[in-house]
Parts: sequence; structure tokens; C-alpha cells
Amino acid sequence: MPEAQVPPVPGAVVGPAAVLGEHGGPEELEVGLWEVDPPGPDEVRIRVGAAGISFADLLVCQGLHPERKRTPHVPGWDVVGEVESVGSRVEGIQVGDRVAALSIVGGWAEYAVVRGDWVVQVPATVAATTAVCLVMDYVVAYQMLTRSTSVSRGDTILVQGAGGGVGTAVMQVARRLGVRVLGTDREAKRIHVEAQGGTLIDFEREDVAERARELTDGRGVDYAYDGIGATAHASLRAVRPGGRLIWFGMVTLLSGGARNWRTGVGTAAKVAGVFASNLRPGGRRTSLHSIQRLARRHPDWYRADLAALMTMLAADEIEPHIAAVRDLDDAPEALASLAGHAPPGKHVIAIPPEEPSSGSGLPRE
Repeated sequence: MPEAQVPPVPGAVVGPAAVLGEHGGPEELEVGLWEVDPPGPDEVRIRVGAAGISFADLLVCQGLHPERKRTPHVPGWDVVGEVESVGSRVEGIQVGDRVAALSIVGGWAEYAVVRGDWVVQVPATVAATTAVCLVMDYVVAYQMLTRSTSVSRGDTILVQGAGGGVGTAVMQVARRLGVRVLGTDREAKRIHVEAQGGTLIDFEREDVAERARELTDGRGVDYAYDGIGATAHASLRAVRPGGRLIWFGMVTLLSGGARNWRTGVGTAAKVAGVFASNLRPGGRRTSLHSIQRLARRHPDWYRADLAALMTMLAADEIEPHIAAVRDLDDAPEALASLAGHAPPGKHVIAIPPEEPSSGSGLPRE
């Protein structure tokens, strides 16, 4: 790892991190020491205990996500840990508090700097590796069900990729709200989908839209949630007239963890066609959900939604499904596993605490 071209920063700390040297796949990640600056006036610095891994991280690493950063940088959207330093304008947060926060970048490290208005307290009874599942996946699910749309008891929804982290969260939150879920995935994930209260539609063997209509007596689902991209047209076909499709991701920009421009262009065309449905009066509606855009616009919503989920978790009303817990050294392998047929649920990195170091001219954010 190259030496930093800047002098040490007073108050910086050094710890292990998974650093992306260049945009590309998991092979561009290298675990080494990383220097993290002190927090700004509106930020806090967290000593990370657990961080999440998601398809968004894959897209950021490939340079395909709107939140991509200049390299080198440390990926990682979601963290849980102990507050180690607090900016001068941050209120309600103290050193030593156990918190969760959206980080977007920087999470795969012993230390991460996050926005103070995205920080939420974590109950003492909840493990860090469990709590981190809520920070992005469950907030996305909760907000799509209650803010992007407003589901009602008795509604039927479709979620594409039900076996993943967000899909699992949608199924659990929807069940708590009294909503029926049809979830697409491979046959191998049937047991997982049914355990969350969903009905599996095997996308490899069934026409998703046709099967969704069969399961709703020809009516169609009230809402569909699609983070895949290439499936957007099928999702829209499954929605009843007057219903809504929420699009929240573009997994099919990648193939085997690598950029796939041919698929990406085709997917973009399909998504554009789907959004054109908004121009037809009385038709099915479509919209985009972006957790980071909504959090920037309404940080109070983000904190309220994550806090509500933490309360549900502490009361055993939701139960995050962890696909695997990895060490920081295994971050490249963990990220690569998402590109294949990964086990259902959320992938998590556990970062054991070590003694902090002072800044010493190492690579830093």
C-alpha cells in the first residue's frame, strides 16, 4: 500500500481497514493500516464493531454507483460501534455511546467518521453484528413500505430477490404490518422465503408477472419492490392498475462481480421504459427509492426509522437473518460471494477492537 503524500493530521487515528486501491472487483481490495481524520464539527468518529456488506458496495467498488469515490478509499455503507470522538456541533451523542450509523464509505475499518445526524443509539442487549443489519437493509425496507408507499393491512406486494438482505427485511417488516408477500428467488431459497412468511415465485422456472396474477386471482399486486433492474418490466406487469413499482437498485449492472456494459445498457433501457409508464394517465406508477438521498433530505426521518427498527429488534418483533459473519481480512472474499449464489440474508464483517494508534502518515481518507 503506497505511503500517503500528506503529513499526519493531529488527532488522526490508525487502524486496520479494507482499502480499495483502484475501481474494480474484490481483487482490488487490500487489508492494511488506514489513517482516519478526527471528525468535523457535525460528525462523530466511531470505533467499529461490525459493518455490513451489500450489492451497493460492489457497485461502488466498480465505480458504477452514484456514491462512488476517488481511490484509494475504504468501502462500507453501514456500521455499528462505540463513539470515540464527537464533533463540536453534534448534540445528544457522547463518547462511549454504542451507536449505529449510515456511513456510505469508510465502514470496513476499525475507525469510521459518520454524520452526527445519522447516528442512532443501539440497545445494550443487541449484538453489533445483528444491529448492523438494520442500518441500511431494514431502513430501506421500512421506508419503501411506509414512506415511498403506504401499505395497508391486507395488501399484497411483490419483492424481487427476496432471499437477499433487503428482500428478507421487506418480508419481515411486511409480515409485521399484515401485508402478504410474493418473493422471487431460486428454488434453493424456498425454505428461507417461506420461513419469513413469503410465497416463493421461482424466477428461473415461472413467469413472474403471470404467477403473481395467478396468486392474486388475476388482480395483480398492490406494490412491487425491485432492486435487480433487469426485472423491472416484469415487476411492472405484476402490478395492478393504479398500483406502484418502487425501484431501488441495479444489481444487473454486474455479472459475476464485474461490470457488464451490455447487460447494463439493456437494463437501463428497460428501466427507462418502465418509468415512462408515469406518463400514461390512470396507469401503474413507478418511483425510485434512494436511502442516502432521503437521509440527506430528511435526516430526522432516517433517525426515526432506524430507532423504530431498533425498538422492534429489541422486542424480538423482527429477526435479521445473517448469511455470514466474516473477519476484516476476509472482506474481499465476502464481497466476491455476493456476486455468486450467496446464502440468504445479510453479510457482515466483525471488526475486533485493537489498541488505537496516533496518526503516522499512513494512507487516509
